[in-house]
Amino acid sequence: MIDAYEFGGEGPVLHIAHANGFPPGAYRPLAATLADRYRVIGLPARPLWPGSRPEEVSDWHPLADDLVRGLDRLGLRGMVGVGHSMGGVLTLWAAVARPDLFRAVVLIDPVILPPLWLLLARLMRRFGRTPRPALVRGALNRRRTWPDRRACYEYFRAKPFFARWPAESLWAYVEAGTRERPDGGVELVYPPEWEARLFAIVPTDVWRAVPRLPVPALVIRGEHSETFVPPAQRRMERALPQARFVVIPDAGHMVPMERPAAVGAAIREFLER
Repeated sequence: MIDAYEFGGEGPVLHIAHANGFPPGAYRPLAATLADRYRVIGLPARPLWPGSRPEEVSDWHPLADDLVRGLDRLGLRGMVGVGHSMGGVLTLWAAVARPDLFRAVVLIDPVILPPLWLLLARLMRRFGRTPRPALVRGALNRRRTWPDRRACYEYFRAKPFFARWPAESLWAYVEAGTRERPDGGVELVYPPEWEARLFAIVPTDVWRAVPRLPVPALVIRGEHSETFVPPAQRRMERALPQARFVVIPDAGHMVPMERPAAVGAAIREFLER
């Protein structure tokens, strides 16, 4: 376990749990919209720990346990838990297991797939197949090194995945997501082997936790998300009738990077109510 990433700010603690493949620092533009009212931090998940190995985990639950232990180690209670994608699932599980840690949670486009999709994933595993194989292959084939961060930025700028990202968000990812190499180049911080492993073991039991969430919740979805899709949102609305749901227009699964100001405004409105 490594130290929390400090985004700055003073006031009540707000923790950002990051997505698979994206270190905490990639959320700097979102954090900047909140740091005037909150001390914003982010604990790096296990894939970012030195010496950690993907084969250590067979599901995502150990990462949720890591989150609880990390927050306990910091002595934090009654914070706001914000989680994006994988981080949304980890934050949900942590709040169910330890509601004393959180006064509210914000789940941003969490990896909560429709039950039919999860049934298919379970069947594929039973027959030795890997769910979400395109994501797994994409992670393993990901380019890992560049001559410098400008070259890395230009490489990602040309990718359709990053088309809706403003320059500030893409630079935040490049700066946080790469480190310098001895040869003067830069390389990815987040190991693609870990990214692929976590795609392959996407949780199929997450719906059991949803109705047990004991703290106030805001759930944010990107309008064009292909991960947290409308049928999953509708099912979640039925399971959590007291929760607030917000859809951010012109955004996909990476909504906190694509529309950080809109996501920050939705979080502030929710917390100030």
